[in-house]
Amino acid sequence: MRGMILAAGLGKRLHPLSVFRAKAAVPFLNRPLIQYSSELLMRAQLTEIVINSHHLPNSIRAAINTMTSEGQETPQILFSHEEEMLGTAGAIGQVRDFLAGDTFVVCSGKIYFEQDLERAIRFHHEMESIVTLLLVPYSEGDPYNPVFLDKQNNITGFGPGEKGTHFHQPYVFTGVHILAPEILDFIPEGPSETVNDLYPRLIEGGYGVRGFVSEAYWCECSTPENYLSKSLEVLQRRGLENLIEGEISSPCQGVVAPHSVQVDSGSILKNSILWDQVRVGRNSSLSDAIVTEGVTLGPDTHLEKVIVTPLLENTQDRQTAQRVDNYLIWPL
Repeated sequence: MRGMILAAGLGKRLHPLSVFRAKAAVPFLNRPLIQYSSELLMRAQLTEIVINSHHLPNSIRAAINTMTSEGQETPQILFSHEEEMLGTAGAIGQVRDFLAGDTFVVCSGKIYFEQDLERAIRFHHEMESIVTLLLVPYSEGDPYNPVFLDKQNNITGFGPGEKGTHFHQPYVFTGVHILAPEILDFIPEGPSETVNDLYPRLIEGGYGVRGFVSEAYWCECSTPENYLSKSLEVLQRRGLENLIEGEISSPCQGVVAPHSVQVDSGSILKNSILWDQVRVGRNSSLSDAIVTEGVTLGPDTHLEKVIVTPLLENTQDRQTAQRVDNYLIWPL
């Protein structure tokens, strides 16, 4: 079996973080998100993986190369670059020759998921499905389109418009698909989507499009608010007050920071994520903040509920930002 990680998205809702890295390359608990997707597939014995890219492709490659340089086990990787975005189905279609011949798994590059895929793959084969989507329970207020199942785990519809026609619990699609090789025959050349185009046609045609309901922890990071809150949530799940890889003597609570972060004396940090090469000057405070790579905050800087980034050349990209010294402050 082979796998595919979808990493071509522009990450518009993750702006301004996605100006500096592709969405799948954004660090989550000090590791690029795509590394979690890669390990998810590898735990299911998928050792050959193709990754599609479009926006900031070098950041995706660097995220994968980091695994190799740190001595982590890595799959055999093939990259599929898209000059124009092809959508989820179109991306699969572009690498159909690589995926053909056996069941394959497609995974979003922006998720953190603790599921064992081997159980879901067995379910897929036992049900003789053409598509199996991994789902988690939907909670009221979730910003995701609900997915509906019948009692035989057949997917009956997607989206809020289906809510009034079904009496079963709605679910959330995690971004992990298990696909039979014959699905490649239904994917046209060029751009198209799976959930919006392909899967509804298969359901209407009577093909086996099913949902595997997972009870494992799952989250995704499509907005800066979600990125911060889910980072802190997983930190708590792991029983950690902080995840600080270097030496920071200042008081910290709910702080994620890699080795290269420097915090000067007298500073206090709370519920904040710091990227590589960040320095916080003395007697400063951060609360509910995201500080991206290479930012230096001067002494006596006090920030709350903000994103801090380096300067951007494109003024259109920074309409909601305030310039302070050599960095930009964005509302969170």
